[in-house]
Amino acid sequence: MQVRVPILKSAYRYFKRNLRAKLFLFFFIASAVPLMILGYLSYSKSTEEMQSQTVQYGQSNITQLQSQLDSYSRQMKSTTRYIYSYLLDPLNGTLHPEEPQDYAGYVSQKNFNRFLAAHKTEETSGIYLITPSNIYFGSPQIDVNRLKQQPWWQAIPGNYRGEYWTGLHDSSYYVSRNMNIPKQIIGLVFPVQSQYGYLQNSRIVVEMDATKLLESFRTLENNLHSFITIRDKDGRLIYQSPNMVEARDDDLVWNRSIESSGWSIEVRTLYEPVYRSTIMIRYFTIALIGFAFVLVLLISYLFSARLTRRIISLKNKMQLVGIGQLQSRIEPNTEDELGRLGASFNKMVEQIRFLIEEVQHKEQLKKEAQLQAFHYQINPHLLLNTLNMIQWQAKLKSDPEIQNMIHYLIKVLEGNLVITEELIPLQKELQTVEYYLKIQEVRYSGAFEYSIDVNAALASCLIPRMTLQPLLENTFFHGFEDGEGTIRIEVREEGTDLVLTLEDDGEGIEPDKLATLLHAKQSPARLGKGGLGCYNVDQKFKLHFGEMYGMQIRSKLGEGTAITIRWPKTEGANNRILSADKEENRTN
Repeated sequence: MQVRVPILKSAYRYFKRNLRAKLFLFFFIASAVPLMILGYLSYSKSTEEMQSQTVQYGQSNITQLQSQLDSYSRQMKSTTRYIYSYLLDPLNGTLHPEEPQDYAGYVSQKNFNRFLAAHKTEETSGIYLITPSNIYFGSPQIDVNRLKQQPWWQAIPGNYRGEYWTGLHDSSYYVSRNMNIPKQIIGLVFPVQSQYGYLQNSRIVVEMDATKLLESFRTLENNLHSFITIRDKDGRLIYQSPNMVEARDDDLVWNRSIESSGWSIEVRTLYEPVYRSTIMIRYFTIALIGFAFVLVLLISYLFSARLTRRIISLKNKMQLVGIGQLQSRIEPNTEDELGRLGASFNKMVEQIRFLIEEVQHKEQLKKEAQLQAFHYQINPHLLLNTLNMIQWQAKLKSDPEIQNMIHYLIKVLEGNLVITEELIPLQKELQTVEYYLKIQEVRYSGAFEYSIDVNAALASCLIPRMTLQPLLENTFFHGFEDGEGTIRIEVREEGTDLVLTLEDDGEGIEPDKLATLLHAKQSPARLGKGGLGCYNVDQKFKLHFGEMYGMQIRSKLGEGTAITIRWPKTEGANNRILSADKEENRTN
């Protein structure tokens, strides 16, 4: 047991981890189980059919034998009854148990012999009346002394009453050999028990030819390999097959009875000779199932190997892709599910390669942005502290205009220089933009107008920091002349996206420049004093949210410019922002 358990565990782990073994076992079971069921049903049906035919054949033959014996017994009993009635009738003359001494006795004997001859048929061998003095009436000629020496005659009890069946015996006591006397006959002896007359203790003997009966016995014995036993009502043996064997429990046995004679017939058929063909069918079925099993094993192995070979190839290609060999491809040489899976794998690898290149490109852009940020980085605390000192000086000297301008500048610088998060609430970005616009109002003495239209429910939605200020810088530097114009900012919700629109009525953008404004060649290094520029703002949205989002620019010379930015709606920490704003307002 200790050795067998590890073997079973190893086999279980092998089948659990090996797809080919699973497919092989599945195909084998799926094919073998129906094959075994069909083989068993075929064998059972054929065996049942043969057994049914054997039983029917045996019953038919036994019924014929029963009918034949019944016909013999009825005929012999009827003949005996007629003879006995004749002897009891005094009008038929008187028979003496010796040779006739007068003409009347001769006539009586002659008439009785004629009566006996009249009851003979083709199957009748002889009809006799045998007296105790060895005188017999009837034909053909017999040797009475030899008859009385027969074992079956001596076995008749002296006081026997009624019918006595002699069974089958030979005809050696017949004298007339020229009459084709059969060798085997069957007889009925009826003792005459009369209270008066000279025929007291005489016996009526009726014998019939048993040739046809023996042929029926031999046919049944040979065709069914059977043994026949026939007994009378007293249990005496009438007939028994030669070479009788001992009865077995698996023998097929038929029992019949003959109503006319009270005989019982037992036909015992041996199992093995009768069902030898069934045994052959069993062996043939087993051999056929064994051959089919071998064929199923071979087909299951070839089919599972062919199927798993392609799956293993796909697995190996996946492993190569997993270690970075993105040039690995599968040749889709079929149009089935595995072929389509291979084509999908190739498409997936191509998409992975494209995404990796895109990520590498974005990482390169981030590195460039970081390098540029390091290049322009200053100490925000030093700058903010210095501006706060200037603001307090302006406040002490009672110059509110300078104080407000420095306050707005500090807020703008806090939004731009104090970098804590890449994505900030929309409300905070719009506040920074409004501080920037306040500075421009002081700068241009209110020469422009602006409006900001946004739903309060969108205040906590996230947006990349420092998004709108570079665009407004371009508006003041390139779109407006001396700061004159109108600026409109609107944020609306479209499905799951947010759409921000920035419009101005400035000079507009030339078509050639508009066509290349968002292209990669418009890098931050070439923007100069224009701030981060439109390109960098567009890239911010694409880097954060994907290539399907970003900025669109529409412009016409002399009529103004409209910038539309689309990005997915993402909720932020609104409560924390509002609390910070309240604290800031109290400080101011």
